[in-house]
Amino acid sequence: MSAYQRGRGQGWRGKGRFLANFILLIIAENPTYGYEIANNLDELGVETIEGIGQMGRIYRILSELEGSGYITSNWDTSKSPPVKVYTITPLGLEYLRYALEGIKMESKVLDTFIDKCEKILNRKE
Repeated sequence: MSAYQRGRGQGWRGKGRFLANFILLIIAENPTYGYEIANNLDELGVETIEGIGQMGRIYRILSELEGSGYITSNWDTSKSPPVKVYTITPLGLEYLRYALEGIKMESKVLDTFIDKCEKILNRKE
C-alpha cells in the first residue's frame, strides 16, 4: 500500500492532503510535465506555495506516483530544454476511481458538518 492509499498529506490544511489526487487528475486529462501541472493546480484553485520548494514537492509526488505504477514518464526532446512528460496508466485510472469514491464519502461527511455548524451558529445569533 502506497503513502497515498494511507491518506498521507497536509492534514486539515485545505486541499493539500489531496494534492496527489489533483496531480493524477491533471495527468489523466492530458499527458503533461511538471510546470504545467503546477499551473493547472493553480487553475483548479489548489493553493500552492511559490518557488522551488513547491516544485520539489510536486516532483516528489510525481516520483511516488510513478513508483506506484500510476503514471509513466518519457522525455519530450522536441522542446528546449527537454521536459519529462507524465502519462496516466490503467492502474492510475483505477486509483483515480478509488480516490473519487473516497472523496465523495468525505464530501458527505463535510456537508453534514457544515449543516450542523450553520444550524448551531445561526441559533446563537
